[in-house]
Amino acid sequence: MPRIRKKTSKRGTTRHRESIKHKISEHRKKTKKQARKDKATGKPVQKKSKKDPGIPNNFPYKDRILAEVEEQRRQAAAERQRRKEEKRAAAAGNGSNDLEKSPTPEDIAVDEKNGQGFDGIMSLRPVSIPQKKDNGNTVKERIPAIPVYPGPSTLRLVVQKADVVLHVVDARDPAAGMSEALVEAAQGKLMVLLNKADTVPRESLIQWLAHLRTSYTVLPFRVSSAFMPSATPFEAPNKKAKPMPKDDALGLAGLWTHLDTLAQMKNGEELVVAVTGVTNTGKSAVINSILGSDVFSIYNMHMAASAKGPSTTTSAQEVVATMPGNDARRVRFIDTPGLEFVRGASSTDQEREMMRARDILLRCRGRIDRLKDPLFAVMHIVARVDTQDLMLAYSLPAFLQGDVTGFLAGVARVNRLIKKGGVLDHAGAARIVLRDWRTGKLMRYSMPAGAPEGMMEGDAPVLGSVKSRKELRSAVEVKLVKMDAGESDTRDIGWDVSWEEEEEEEEEERSRDEDGDEEEEELPGRAAGSEDRPGKRRVSFAVETEKRRRRRVV
Repeated sequence: MPRIRKKTSKRGTTRHRESIKHKISEHRKKTKKQARKDKATGKPVQKKSKKDPGIPNNFPYKDRILAEVEEQRRQAAAERQRRKEEKRAAAAGNGSNDLEKSPTPEDIAVDEKNGQGFDGIMSLRPVSIPQKKDNGNTVKERIPAIPVYPGPSTLRLVVQKADVVLHVVDARDPAAGMSEALVEAAQGKLMVLLNKADTVPRESLIQWLAHLRTSYTVLPFRVSSAFMPSATPFEAPNKKAKPMPKDDALGLAGLWTHLDTLAQMKNGEELVVAVTGVTNTGKSAVINSILGSDVFSIYNMHMAASAKGPSTTTSAQEVVATMPGNDARRVRFIDTPGLEFVRGASSTDQEREMMRARDILLRCRGRIDRLKDPLFAVMHIVARVDTQDLMLAYSLPAFLQGDVTGFLAGVARVNRLIKKGGVLDHAGAARIVLRDWRTGKLMRYSMPAGAPEGMMEGDAPVLGSVKSRKELRSAVEVKLVKMDAGESDTRDIGWDVSWEEEEEEEEEERSRDEDGDEEEEELPGRAAGSEDRPGKRRVSFAVETEKRRRRRVV
């Protein structure tokens, strides 16, 4: 009987195991090296997308969330089907029109007789007959441009000239945009306009209107779609896209009603309205929406690289408009630069830093996420914003109220901002928060203390288009947070500072910075523009030394 061989072991050899380990190690080294090269050259790094774990079974509202997701899918499918049907209908309509407009054999014979025939096949589909070119005799309709006139040189002259001071504030933090000095100087002719009403929940807007109406005339407002900031930076122009409307501003009817009431008291004279407010509250966009035309240039947050750059409105400008329905009554609007406050002499370093953070976050001008030290601005955000809202917005673990270090550590871990040695990148995390603040992704709102309930009849069009707090929280790309209401600014304003002189000084300073190298070479020793650049000072000294040596040789 033959002997049965024992079963051979499937255990691999040591050499085979070590070769596999070596190949894996070499592959990882190669991948890391390529990733470093891609990062240095600026190529986008492709990260593995995490699989969505789904909704846990023990979540109490799972059925409701699944129903909402299914409803969104159904609406998206219906929208896609509707677009397909519209495209098919448009294509069918164009085809029938082309068939109707296609040339007949008689027309082709006439064209060939006149020498205008074509002996080739242009297309398999019927085409329309080309239209005759304009011979220049037709007169095109032109929309007349609205003339712009120079305004007063100082804010004091503007307030003295105005019959109404229309103070524009941001609806997200209206109290912080108010100035006690301006309220006192306006002497009862102040009207507050709550701009950007679509960026806050309906509940917040209603309470702020009721709170501010105890002291002023307050109106909600939202500028036209054409004058809103672009959501996508450096978006490529789309020729097929329809232009944004310039006449869909919300709250415009209520504003004209109040201005018409004030214009009746002028007995046929011109009503002068001065539009004031801090920087980047939308003063120029409000006037453009009122006129229905892009008369003044508006701020673009994607094109401004520095917060120290010049504003879009550098001096007062005037424009004249007629009252809707009554061309006899005219209104003169004065667009003014942002309010400039006088720095207090007795303030401490800590107070100045807090005021600087407040101004930066309120104006939100330029790339504030590129600040050299972004931590002090984030400290101001964490001190005012609700802790639980921040935890939900950035998916963070619990941290103490006002704990900036714990908040930034959580943001750094979520975004994998970890340096060598496991050190968390707090500055990088702070820049992420400031970028969300600047772009509006971190959607904030505030509530006044003890505001009465109530609304006016003219507020219905604006409030009807504003989403509620629940609707905003369900949005995917929005991080809704509640912050403490700000305080009215008690600093004095530069009333008699000439805007034209400021503009000339800024231009001279910019030209001095551009020509600083030539000036430093001409001046011996310490040059005027070389205070912060010691290298230029050494170059100037070397140039003077070489000149003296040449004079001695001669």
